[in-house]
Amino acid sequence: MAHGTEERSQDVDYARRRVATFGVDPADRDVSPLRAFTRKYGWRAYALPILIVITVVALLSVGNSGPTTTPTGAGADTSTAAARQQSSTPAPPVASGDTPVKVDQAGANALNTVLASGALPAGAAYTTHGTGTYSVVKGTSRPVGAGHLFRYDIEVENGITGVDVAQFAAMVQSVLSDKRSWAGHGDVRLQRVDSGPVDFRVSLTSVDTDHRYCGYDIPVETSCYVTKGENGVDSNRVVLSVARWVRGSMAYVGDLNAYRTYMINHEDGHAIGHQHAHQCLPGGQAPVMMQQTIGTKSATSGQICTANPWPYPPGVKGTPGAEQADTDQNSEFNLTGD
Repeated sequence: MAHGTEERSQDVDYARRRVATFGVDPADRDVSPLRAFTRKYGWRAYALPILIVITVVALLSVGNSGPTTTPTGAGADTSTAAARQQSSTPAPPVASGDTPVKVDQAGANALNTVLASGALPAGAAYTTHGTGTYSVVKGTSRPVGAGHLFRYDIEVENGITGVDVAQFAAMVQSVLSDKRSWAGHGDVRLQRVDSGPVDFRVSLTSVDTDHRYCGYDIPVETSCYVTKGENGVDSNRVVLSVARWVRGSMAYVGDLNAYRTYMINHEDGHAIGHQHAHQCLPGGQAPVMMQQTIGTKSATSGQICTANPWPYPPGVKGTPGAEQADTDQNSEFNLTGD
């Protein structure tokens, strides 16, 4: 009985020793646990920590890659934010000179020759009737560019609804402060003000007032630049059509932001002394002073230029393009009719 007890004690001691070294080769019992682990699992012992580190880094990278935004306001100097925003804007689609779309009725006394490419795209409602008076949107900027200084303010016709006024004003200022615009190339400075004398006013205008200032002999909604005293205008005024601001143009279908950039640059180009252009730039883009709202066909080659909203698009030669007085031969109205 005592002998049996001694045998059981030996068995228990043996079992305890085995538990302490479970899974370890007897030859490794005096080896450190780390060395034993690496001896048993070989290269896998080194790969496992590396995989863990890679996984943790990947998870941290995903967690920190969310989008960032830069707020801008109507009264802020938005030139830096605008450059970041505009540089990320996708290029507008290739313009079509004969898109067969007409969605708005021309009016009782309009001509029957509505230009297909000049028709308004489908979209939201816009203000037809305004009061004919304007309110200045508060906000100023530092002068941008170098050269002759033009002071401008931003106005909205009273009675216009459905447009974010602050957003409108911020975009006008942002575009005119961008290096791709007129003030980015050494001969023009532009400064937004909200009081005092101005060289011109940039104004969002209802359809009826736009027709009175810009004309409507051909039933196409357009923006324009009118000088003081012309058609009853009280000051030099860039007239931006609210219909075009809301709907855009056939040349820029799918990219309303790019079209708004174009209409600001084109009409403000007139305000600082530029005429219309009628030929594509080298490489095929339309010069910003081409009447892209009406059509983008070159008067000399018949080529359909690619829509372009900037006077100085990066990497394009020949900008801002050759400018000439309008004639019957180079008119986009005549080049792009039904």
